[in-house]
Amino acid sequence: MCADVLIGDRYHHVAYDRETNLRRLPWNQDLERYLGWLERNDPPVASASFATREEAQAWLREQSHPPLRTWVLIAGEFHLAVYHPNVNHRALYPLSMAQRDE
Repeated sequence: MCADVLIGDRYHHVAYDRETNLRRLPWNQDLERYLGWLERNDPPVASASFATREEAQAWLREQSHPPLRTWVLIAGEFHLAVYHPNVNHRALYPLSMAQRDE
């Protein structure tokens, strides 16, 4: 049995093996791969700019209709601002997390 959960803005697999009773939360790298893909296919252009992460988080919280995804600049670093409507969660993912093809 396997599922995905969002823990502290990082995705993890929930894995349980009945035979061994093994339970794990291995880190899921789909987000990092998605950020790398998005960087290549929709290069970042900031829709807003902030001096601190706290300012960006406040801005994201205040959006009555938050964007599903948009690029923002925080202290000179691009972040993907995301709204997860299925869990009513808003998150900022730094582009530095991106997994890039080498």
